Amino acid sequence: MKPPDPSLPPTYEEALRIARDLARDPDTLIPYPHPGLENARYGGGFAFLETISTDRGDMAGYVLVTTTAHGGGLLSVSDDTIDTVIAEHLARAEHANRDIPDSELSVAHRVALEAYDFGLTRIDGHGTIDPETADYAEFVLIALRRSGNRGDSGRKVLARNDFLLQSPTAGRRYTQPCPRCERPTIYAERYPRAVCDQCLNRTTDNAGRRVTGFNTDFSGGMIAYYADTLDSGSQREECVEVTRTGTCFIDGHTATMREGRFGGIVVELAAGGKTRRRWRR
Repeated sequence: MKPPDPSLPPTYEEALRIARDLARDPDTLIPYPHPGLENARYGGGFAFLETISTDRGDMAGYVLVTTTAHGGGLLSVSDDTIDTVIAEHLARAEHANRDIPDSELSVAHRVALEAYDFGLTRIDGHGTIDPETADYAEFVLIALRRSGNRGDSGRKVLARNDFLLQSPTAGRRYTQPCPRCERPTIYAERYPRAVCDQCLNRTTDNAGRRVTGFNTDFSGGMIAYYADTLDSGSQREECVEVTRTGTCFIDGHTATMREGRFGGIVVELAAGGKTRRRWRR
């Protein structure tokens, strides 16, 4: 299922319009009344059934339009009923909105949550905790900040990301210092000079204009756009220079922008490289 937009509970008319867009055969779409879904505290919305023609004959399908997800699928493949699908959806929504008690939080989690809720980009006061705990706390803080839900408390973000509540693996390294500003960033043995998120957001072309890299599609590739064209409502403008060469700059220092091995965009600071001019932040 893909994330909804907007996130407010849809009206039935809005849900029907979205369901028609998502359905494989909108002409077969019929509503499936479900008071539990329609009045749910979390993940509420509407359900619809449809008939999907396949090479194996007609199959039953469904579409859910809720506050937490829009999407659908086949029922016959897994032998699920629409009620089972709805029950599983509501259980996930409740789980993602649960209150996390202090007993589930380690020292690293509490330190990271405090830093996150204060808007910090790194953990202060490492002297009060051991290096391994501090390393994992920095990792959790980075993950919280990357969640894209800055309006939510750190505990709400943790509730939606169970992997962050796991205990750290003994002997594993979780962060490394940014080569530009020394803030922590996620440890990546393959990318020892990868910059932190704050420096990543200052990448420019040779003229000092902000650029941002994106994957071109699921199969790979990288394209760079000028950041000031991303949210302007107009067409995105490609920075051909960075797309073609992969060379970008951070505060006047040469860096490389490229596709990561498993997707995403990696920016690494070049060793000793600088432009002829120093650009201010």
